[in-house]
Amino acid sequence: MALRMPEKEQVVAAKEGVLALQPGDLATLVVTGEDRASWLNGLLTCDLVKRAPGAAVYGLAVGRNGKVLADVTVVFDDEGGRALVAVPATVVDALRAHMDHYLVMEDAEMAPGTDAFVAWALHGPRAGEALEAARRAGALGGTLDRTGLGGAFVLAPTERAGEVAAALAGVATVGDAAGWDALRLERAVPRFGVDFDGQTYPQEAGLEKTAVSFDKGCYLGQEVVCMLQMRGHVKRKLAAVVLDGAVAPLAGAAVTDETGAAVGEVTSAAPSPTLGKTVALAMIKRAQAEPGKGVVVGGARGEVVERPA
Repeated sequence: MALRMPEKEQVVAAKEGVLALQPGDLATLVVTGEDRASWLNGLLTCDLVKRAPGAAVYGLAVGRNGKVLADVTVVFDDEGGRALVAVPATVVDALRAHMDHYLVMEDAEMAPGTDAFVAWALHGPRAGEALEAARRAGALGGTLDRTGLGGAFVLAPTERAGEVAAALAGVATVGDAAGWDALRLERAVPRFGVDFDGQTYPQEAGLEKTAVSFDKGCYLGQEVVCMLQMRGHVKRKLAAVVLDGAVAPLAGAAVTDETGAAVGEVTSAAPSPTLGKTVALAMIKRAQAEPGKGVVVGGARGEVVERPA
């Protein structure tokens, strides 16, 4: 049995080379038809019409109330005339039903089930090289930077999954869920179903810069999302926190300010293998979410830090 790679080596790989991770909790919806891009554009917060050539697009599906239904990653297969929409498997049935409700006159069709793809997320300055290797092996994908270190997203058809995995292993460090948690928490990347969910507005999760376009055409839920943006604030925000010590608090642990007043709770946390401290995401009151603010979690002192660009 192969030994698993330590988290520190995985994080270093993402910073210096490329880390390849296989999200096991995604399902893929397939949309065809001439209006596939414009129809999806009216249901998602990201801009699919003005997407850069060769890029995958990260965005959100939100309801009329502006709250997040799911986060999505869209890959276009122009040769095959398809848009591939990777979504959390836990909500795929509900999201399919939601999207079907708004398919009326458009020349678009969504497959009745999820197609079989194996997803890979690539993180690091050499992600482009790994993306090309995956494409040569039969995968679809595009550039997508979720961490600020460089990145790409790949969907491998199941019949080519072995070839794509081998191609990525030849040019990338292949990591695991623990490595991704260490990396994403250090880079303050929230995870759907963990750090935000169907009760969260995009701005509360801090996703307005990476998953929302404010200059595209209309989309479902736009009025609420734009109103929150124009007002300039929400009542609570997901904040990046660095805590003294290497023992990570459990999700749901209370966060207080330095006077002991409750301000929120931890959504996820892990020891940072490169910082020697604990890194966490916490949903806390907006006034306490500013970088430099002191917090206390389970007796450990910490500080809200700037989320990496």
